[in-house]
Amino acid sequence: MPSYAAEHINAIEKQRLFDQDAEQYLDVAQLVKLQQGESEFYTYFQPYMAPQRNGIVIIIPDMLAPPINGNGPSYLFKQLSDDGFDTYALTPPELSFAPNILGDQQISTQGVVSQPQNTLSEANLDNYKQALVERFQALYQTLTMAPAEQLVVVAFGNSAGLFTEYLATLPNLRVNAFVIVSTQIANSERQKQLASKLSVISPALLDLYYTFDSPLVLNNLQDRRRWAQRNSKFDYRQRELYGERHDPNQHKRLRKELIGFLRVL
Repeated sequence: MPSYAAEHINAIEKQRLFDQDAEQYLDVAQLVKLQQGESEFYTYFQPYMAPQRNGIVIIIPDMLAPPINGNGPSYLFKQLSDDGFDTYALTPPELSFAPNILGDQQISTQGVVSQPQNTLSEANLDNYKQALVERFQALYQTLTMAPAEQLVVVAFGNSAGLFTEYLATLPNLRVNAFVIVSTQIANSERQKQLASKLSVISPALLDLYYTFDSPLVLNNLQDRRRWAQRNSKFDYRQRELYGERHDPNQHKRLRKELIGFLRVL
């Protein structure tokens, strides 16, 4: 008898979707193909459009988000070139949601397996962070700058939190400023350590959040200020963006806060 069972079809990788969108909607000159291990990925590029180049901005979107999307990255990608910055937008790597049974489940005293307490497992976060850092390093190695120019990294959401962990290891990088927007880590233990790690990174730090941001972000703000004070991070600034992250007026304020912060460095 014929089988009427539905055929399983694997979901298309987001990387492929991002690449297809880029090839369709962006000019070839705006696509930079880089190598990550045995695979390739696109980085979007916008050249500076001011009389003088002031530096380079690398935009790192939140995990699972398109490289340029409506919650700030797209606006910065276009507008920062008018401020004299070559602008790059990294394509985020794939994120695995595979369960890590041994790492995430906890055994109670009665021998019953409890449910995982974290949104994402340590293993999945580590794999994503490693791939993200590899992509950043692949782009970083292609950059050339004059001594007076600035290198700025602007990161969003969970990508910002995981990239903070990388910067906290004090890698040998010439990064003048690190701008984070709605930074968090979808793992309770790592979220607790985020504030202290932000306070020990080398680049000047601008910490931006929205009035109606995620509770993970809002509940961590005071700890970030306290840790910055404890570790004497005098180049730490925290600013509120009023309203919603998709509000065009907040995109303009995001740009204003970023440029104002860079001018005083």
